[in-house]
Amino acid sequence: MGFLRAGAFNRRRIVQNIKHLILLTVIVFYIKLAFMISSYLYNEDGPGIYDAVEKYGLIPTILIYISLSATIYLSAPLSLLNILGLVISNPFSNQTNHGKINTDTPFICFRVVTKGTYPRLVADITQKNLETCHKVGLKNFKFEIVTDRALGLNTSNYVREIVVPNEYRTPNETLFKARALHYCLDQSINILSNDDWITHLDEETLLTESVIHGIIEFITKPDSAVGQGVITYGGCGVQHWVTTLLDGVRVTIDYGLFRLGLGYLHTPLFGFKGSFVVVKMQIEQKVGFDFGPKECIAEDLRFALTAWSYGYKFDFVKGVMKEKSTFSLSDYVKQRKRWFIGHFHVIWSGPLPAYCKVVVFIMNITNVLLWTNILNFIFSIACPVPVTKWQLQLFFLMTVNILFMLSFGNFMSLSRSQYSIFTRLALSFLSQFLVPVLGVLEAWGSLSGFFHRNNLTFHVVQKETLTEHNEKTGQLSRELNSFEQLA
Repeated sequence: MGFLRAGAFNRRRIVQNIKHLILLTVIVFYIKLAFMISSYLYNEDGPGIYDAVEKYGLIPTILIYISLSATIYLSAPLSLLNILGLVISNPFSNQTNHGKINTDTPFICFRVVTKGTYPRLVADITQKNLETCHKVGLKNFKFEIVTDRALGLNTSNYVREIVVPNEYRTPNETLFKARALHYCLDQSINILSNDDWITHLDEETLLTESVIHGIIEFITKPDSAVGQGVITYGGCGVQHWVTTLLDGVRVTIDYGLFRLGLGYLHTPLFGFKGSFVVVKMQIEQKVGFDFGPKECIAEDLRFALTAWSYGYKFDFVKGVMKEKSTFSLSDYVKQRKRWFIGHFHVIWSGPLPAYCKVVVFIMNITNVLLWTNILNFIFSIACPVPVTKWQLQLFFLMTVNILFMLSFGNFMSLSRSQYSIFTRLALSFLSQFLVPVLGVLEAWGSLSGFFHRNNLTFHVVQKETLTEHNEKTGQLSRELNSFEQLA
């Protein structure tokens, strides 16, 4: 039997390596395409810079060149590092072994924070996640549902509901999700020991068998402290195709930039997400979430950068979590707006060391200047100016990079059980035509965030359809209770 398992493992490894080789070939193709287009369009004998000054004037010419290069030069190093992450770490080897967990594991608390707006969703997702945990044989765990409004869940050995009192205040007047998370650390509320582990989830986050194995693999390493992995958005149903396909970029960043930072540099250098965090209890207790009203909007990033400044080691967690993208373009923009405001205050308000914030600062500046990409497109048609060959090549390299990120991210995100390989390839290819939509929405969200950066609100996007929201929660609660008794 051991020989058969070894043979299956070797075959799986060979298939993963072949897929990685195909991916590297695709990356080379996109790079070659950028060089081919730029070489074709470049006119060595075209007008010079003085012709542009004479035609448009000095100041307009300077502004045109700024719009052409503002984001390109800032984003080029990050794009290169993202590709490097995909090259040196095989994204197809992210899956862990399936099967039963036959050994005792450290205790894991799956902590879900919710405002309590969608009780049916929370009950449904909790039930599905419980089923996944029991399916793989996980025993030492509990789901803690932390809510501002009572949900009426049937508690058990595996489910605990924590209602945050309306009158609860932290010493620094922290708000929103961070307030609820800090409440859980109170000695009268906390039931975890220092050596237990917490896995933070959003209320719509679905566990998979592979990610549970990945979490177990991570927490059983002797030097593990804080970890994070990949979240996909096309694997548990699609509510809005445009927003789902646009989120393909985020999946590529998870596999490339974030995996490079967490898995190789062991730092949250390029950022951090709040809905897939695995952290030891004693670390969360030491760092806490009482960051004040401004820095709590992006409590995930603030927590990660603070832990890094304390010297804790980060790592990449194998496996995939599943979520849904926003249900509308309006929520997509509001979500980006909230992220920008949160990151802005972490960068500018916090007492964190500069080395922890420098790369996130560059990314934040790049986001707020995304509107120059739109001007870039307009000026290239209405007010063309001469550029060097290497500038033209860099422009097309950045363009095909976004095309590749959309395509690859959606291929990895779309569920293999729901869509055939041909459907996944077709949707991945078609998603590249959404680049203009991506640029406008991301620029809109960032600019709106910049102009409303002192508006301390936490917009929660829609997570249920109206039909789902109006259904009764009693039936699901009874099903959850029945399942717990059987388990």
